Amino acid sequence: MIPRRNVVTPAKSRAALMAMAPAVNPVIGLLDAMHAHGIAPADPGDIVADGTLRRYQVATDKPRSLNGWFVLRERFGVAGSWKSGVSCTWSSNATTSMTRQERDEHFRLIRQAKDEAQRQREAEQQTAAERAAVLWAKATPAKPEHPYLKQKRIPPGNARQAGDLLVLRIQDADGNTRSLQYVSEDGTKRMLSGGAKKAHFIRVDGALPSSVIVIAEGFATAMTASTQFPGAAVLAAVDAGNLEPVALAIRAKYPGAQIVVVADDDRLTPGNPGLTKARAAAGAVGGKLARPVWPPGIPIEATDFNDLALYLEGGHV
Repeated sequence: MIPRRNVVTPAKSRAALMAMAPAVNPVIGLLDAMHAHGIAPADPGDIVADGTLRRYQVATDKPRSLNGWFVLRERFGVAGSWKSGVSCTWSSNATTSMTRQERDEHFRLIRQAKDEAQRQREAEQQTAAERAAVLWAKATPAKPEHPYLKQKRIPPGNARQAGDLLVLRIQDADGNTRSLQYVSEDGTKRMLSGGAKKAHFIRVDGALPSSVIVIAEGFATAMTASTQFPGAAVLAAVDAGNLEPVALAIRAKYPGAQIVVVADDDRLTPGNPGLTKARAAAGAVGGKLARPVWPPGIPIEATDFNDLALYLEGGHV
């Protein structure tokens, strides 16, 4: 008699294959997801599966910044970037293969991790805001002869000074101090650690409320642009990515104001982010767009209204 061959049902086959398949390393699983979403860590060794909410430096962020966060367990992980707002998850099992109870637990853990990350971020930002208020109160009015101001040929405006550093107050639409930006003599800029920036701004000139509110990227550009808008409130959003969040916050606070977004013209940068993001910000709030008009002969490196003013005054940028 010929021995009967083993018969494996589809259910048994799937279970057997799962039992035989090697377990996925949770660190590798989450790292793959982080890479796919553009929030990979600068040092993969920072990623550990201990179930604790941890911070890390995103590879594309500035050195020593800790905008990334993650929680990783043996079978589940979630990660995100406070800077970009992107998040991702990893699971050792596909959600399609989970029972309803397993899926509910899976998504509960995702919400729990994200909520904990947000609570930690808000607590950190509140601590930084309190520290910023103290440091701002200690700073003295900026000296007009500060090397950065002289280089840019702009007055101090509302800037203050601490030692050799210019101190710029970052506030929200309600006037609360949220963070600080420091500018060194050579123009190097850094933000107060842990401070909130999104939708917040530097008030460069004028007062709020105002019938006309001008929003530029940086302090020097905003100060230069203020000469073209007498009587307006002029704000600096710090960078191009914050133009639209600031414009939306201002529109919500002052629905009747005319908003003008001043664009940098990043002609040498693919996609021209300065102009692209300024145009998007103006469009989001029904505002107007102001951009530099380059005269013949100006260096291609010129990107903003301050560069234009320097060239017209002295023939160089």
